[in-house]
Amino acid sequence: MTKLGYGFDADLPGFAGLDPETAGERLRAVGFDGVFLHTPAPAWVDGLRAAGLRIYESIGVFAGADVWQRFPDARPVMANGDPAPQEDWYTPGLPTHPALRADRLAKLQGVLAGAPLDGVWLDFIRWPARWERHPDKLNLYHSSFDPLTLRQFRQDTGIDLPAGRILGAAAETWFAWRCEQVASFVQEARALLKRRWPGALLGVFTVPWTGDDFDGALTRIVGQDIARLASHVDVFSPMVYHRLCGRDPAWTGAVTAWVRAQSDREVWPIVEAIDPYPADEFEAACRSALAASSGGVMVFKVAGVAADGGMGEVWQGLSY
Repeated sequence: MTKLGYGFDADLPGFAGLDPETAGERLRAVGFDGVFLHTPAPAWVDGLRAAGLRIYESIGVFAGADVWQRFPDARPVMANGDPAPQEDWYTPGLPTHPALRADRLAKLQGVLAGAPLDGVWLDFIRWPARWERHPDKLNLYHSSFDPLTLRQFRQDTGIDLPAGRILGAAAETWFAWRCEQVASFVQEARALLKRRWPGALLGVFTVPWTGDDFDGALTRIVGQDIARLASHVDVFSPMVYHRLCGRDPAWTGAVTAWVRAQSDREVWPIVEAIDPYPADEFEAACRSALAASSGGVMVFKVAGVAADGGMGEVWQGLSY
């Protein structure tokens, strides 16, 4: 089985001041087979690899704190004509925006110019939704009815309708076309990755919904068509943060099983360990996700299980 940690930083308690190989040995002792590095400097890649770890990086795509400043016309527009809101830290960008897409592909090329990694995961690879909430507190909205997106939709489909009529007269074409904007970026990213590092994995972090949730919001709102993405993706990682989403631990396995059935690909779910909570609950969430996975599970974040305590003991003892 594979157990990966997201959010490793050399300054984490218990790791500060350690050289890369010693830090890697500690990560192995905590129960990790690999970690995501924010900035994979060669010395850290080499040192962690010497300790037997696999190394990954993630790239945020259609979101970011600086998106609206750098690309003012990349702010999505809701069906009522209002600009999409910023919700807490979440600032969404347009999957159709050429300059934003080019910027993110350039970021990937920068990663590929560095030390070889075992894989790269795409994050925020979707249309807008602040999904990390209890179902009763979700603010789901259709997007994006901005001039750029509407123009591209018209050019690609031949459908020329006012924004206010699209959801009524051409909804299914609109939803499928939006899914294709996400899938086409993943396809481009895969081509770049495989050209440089043929053996590296391309993963995607997906919103933790099944096809029936919220009236099909996975495709209709965020544009993540798992079956369509599958031909471009090596590993799917549904972000099954059960506490943030107001769910029980068994939910992690239900979502994971659905993604695996839809994709017929490797599925390594990522489980929440943000704030301490009862070890038995954490164990139930991990085991449910792992039982439905293809033999891999991640934790968000490393710090949540690296400290001494119940959650760390569960992580160390977790087996397939």
